[in-house]
Amino acid sequence: MRSDGVPSLSHGLARLALCVVLLSGAGGAVFASASFSARPDSAANAAAIGFPGGRYFNVACGFSHRNNDDPIVFPGAPGRSHNHTYIGNTTVDASSTPTSLRDGPTTCDLAADSSTYWTPTLYEATEPIPPLAAILYYTRHTTGPIVSMPDGLKMIAGDVNARRPQQKSVVSWSCGGGAAKRFVIVQQCSEESALVLNVRFPNCWNGRATDSADHKRHMTYSSAGTCPASHPARLPTISLALIYPSTSRHARLSSGKFAAHADFMNGWDDNVLSRLVAALND
Repeated sequence: MRSDGVPSLSHGLARLALCVVLLSGAGGAVFASASFSARPDSAANAAAIGFPGGRYFNVACGFSHRNNDDPIVFPGAPGRSHNHTYIGNTTVDASSTPTSLRDGPTTCDLAADSSTYWTPTLYEATEPIPPLAAILYYTRHTTGPIVSMPDGLKMIAGDVNARRPQQKSVVSWSCGGGAAKRFVIVQQCSEESALVLNVRFPNCWNGRATDSADHKRHMTYSSAGTCPASHPARLPTISLALIYPSTSRHARLSSGKFAAHADFMNGWDDNVLSRLVAALND
């Protein structure tokens, strides 16, 4: 817990390393959370790599399930999508909505977050690879105060149709997190260095629609801490660090070589989220 009352990882990657250990001991089924006052040297070294700048709080989540649904792009059409890997809410299918998610079961260590976060599934040959753990950082990246996520918000980061490298500031891969070198495609990491998918969601909202025809137009990214006039509502930036075991050079995404992306559907308890976000403005 930070000194201002906002729950945090003292250093994000130190807790992330701990998550992996706990998940491995639990068979990877459900995320196990723990506080700690002393860290192993390896975790301390990982922590020194860095974490998203700005005031933040974070949520740690475990793998939930997989399916071929996409409740944002193909709502009510089960099986129409490429395979997705979900973290957070455990009930997600093609018919899920923000209302149906709220107060539902979650793999996250903060029960108030029943949101769902999903990415294309990572495969090793024909075998799907479940992530070991995930950290969601909610960070203030704007010069002005931010507001809470609106009820019903849906958003996508990254391009599901990308056939060439995307901006690494939005989606990237790394062997380790924080300031580790970023890559545009899945990397073969050493056994000592986990593979991490890094995704940053847009943080400027138009203040009106919680979705749009392309599922992107209602949101955009701030520039130098400022949101454009077309999207004046400043929201927390959600940064996803999804950690996997090391893989071979043959690992691939269900969406395609360059098409890493992530989706978010808001299932937060609004009272809790509003308090957490307000604390980032203090």
